[in-house]
Amino acid sequence: MSKPYTPVPRFYHERFTIAIMTGESVPLHWRDEVGNDAYVAKVFPREIVEEGGMDYLLGADDEGQSVRIRMDLIENMPAPSK
Repeated sequence: MSKPYTPVPRFYHERFTIAIMTGESVPLHWRDEVGNDAYVAKVFPREIVEEGGMDYLLGADDEGQSVRIRMDLIENMPAPSK
């Protein structure tokens, strides 16, 4: 069963939109949507999508594998890089 969704602050969208526009990678730590598995990876965000009232970050990890992360399950918010 999926965990209840909690809307994310707007600055999450802004931060990831900047990363998408600049091709920046971000180190992320997130939890699985159904289980309690934890993941840590450098992610290259590609798109933010809304599905069923929930926001998802689509991208690729540093090995090129596709990732789909429900944004409210991200446990760290990456700081902007300069």
